[in-house]
Amino acid sequence: AQGSGLFARLLSNPVLFPGCQNGFTTLLRCMGGIVGWFLFQVLLERVLPCEIVHGAPLKGSPTGERLSYRINGHLAFWTTLLVASVGWPSYVDVTLSDGTTNTILQFGTAPLGLLYDYHAELALATILLCAVLSAYLYVRSADPDLLRAEGGDSGNAAYDFFLGRELNPRWGSFDWKEFCELRPGLIGWALLNMAMVVKQQEKLGYVSGSMMLINAFQGLYVWDALYQERAILTTMDITTDGFGFMLVFGDLAWVPFTYSLQARYLVDHDPHFGLPMLLLVLATNAL
Repeated sequence: AQGSGLFARLLSNPVLFPGCQNGFTTLLRCMGGIVGWFLFQVLLERVLPCEIVHGAPLKGSPTGERLSYRINGHLAFWTTLLVASVGWPSYVDVTLSDGTTNTILQFGTAPLGLLYDYHAELALATILLCAVLSAYLYVRSADPDLLRAEGGDSGNAAYDFFLGRELNPRWGSFDWKEFCELRPGLIGWALLNMAMVVKQQEKLGYVSGSMMLINAFQGLYVWDALYQERAILTTMDITTDGFGFMLVFGDLAWVPFTYSLQARYLVDHDPHFGLPMLLLVLATNAL
């Protein structure tokens, strides 16, 4: 109990954790939200139509074995945007003609503005969950029958925990590394940017040209990565690196919460670029 109280006091410190003043309960709710987001992406990966693609020959495999991957990240991306735009479920009470009240299920736009309101808490929750997942991956990699990454099998526990000891951790056909490389973090980055659009509209009464451009440029990057999902199967991340804290944190926490800071800044700091400056920015990014 004393340890929990200390942790709660740390969270309430506006210098150490700005935006976390609602305390431990808010953090737990954010962790639940992050887990729910992760499981939703897992569900899409499992149930959406996919193309089965074989990766590069496994390093260290005497038979040149190739793993198979479910490639449907592009479809998962658009499905996520559809749910966030018009498919977010909610229960509402409606009064019928006879005066009675009935609770019905409706679908509408997701409350994306909450991602701005709890940006710091969500980031902290994600980092903590990354540590938990990394610990699990390190413990399971102790199995000598698993294929290990050369770089993460040094014998130094801290080093191997960071770089990742197992090359391709899997549950059946579900590949942890390939999934985390593109799904929760990249799509989450796009949603966070969309949340900043919603919040700027709420706070300023309009969406700036700068905000539209940052969403367009970064949204194109995310879309392209998921459209070309099969290309990642030949990258160093998949073929060589182990799956440890470095990649887990980078994929799930660093990418969405750091890369969305530009859009977050614009929520409250519109540079008021005119059309010539916006066209110049557009032309620069088109080079």
